[in-house]
Amino acid sequence: MKRIGIQDIGLAVCLVLLAVIAFRPSGVVGGRLREWKDERQVLARYREEWREAAANRRSVLGGGDAPQTIFEFSDYRCPFCRSSHETVNGWVASGEARVVLVHVPLSDRSAQAARAAICAEKQGAFVRMHDHLMTNEDWETGDVDWESVAVAADVPAGTLLVRCLNAAATTERLARDAALADRWRITATPTFVSEHARIVGAASEADLTKLLRR
Repeated sequence: MKRIGIQDIGLAVCLVLLAVIAFRPSGVVGGRLREWKDERQVLARYREEWREAAANRRSVLGGGDAPQTIFEFSDYRCPFCRSSHETVNGWVASGEARVVLVHVPLSDRSAQAARAAICAEKQGAFVRMHDHLMTNEDWETGDVDWESVAVAADVPAGTLLVRCLNAAATTERLARDAALADRWRITATPTFVSEHARIVGAASEADLTKLLRR
């Protein structure tokens, strides 16, 4: 029978110490376990809130008869959001999914654009305003006349639009979008979320397969 020597004891102690370091919360394994637990909690939250969140939002691309829903957390001045615009339109055109926009403005000007999109939505013209904001730069710098932007986007302008832009209800709507992003731990734009996956960054054709789990 082999006798246990000092080297064997030392090795065992080292292994125990390494295991303790790895599995503690700040360690490699412990940190990954914590991340996995957090991901599971967020996924559970998605599933709990999914249908209600989709039903209560009106910034939507695509028809209600699409079989699946994708949430896009977006900022109108985000270059990756803008570069994803045509790809996302292609997803919608396929008829496989509708895309629900959640506004996560990262600057004051982005917040103004989000307010304009919300106000266009209330007049049944969200898609036209959304397309204009994503594909034009006339609103990004300087003093902006949002009524003129609305006219350029073929969106009804006038008193209703102006009142809506400054309304407390519009501010509350942006706050609800921010709260959803916080609950779902969205930390970057664009982020695309479905019942099956979460993808961060510029959209690609291949991403639709992952999001819909085809």
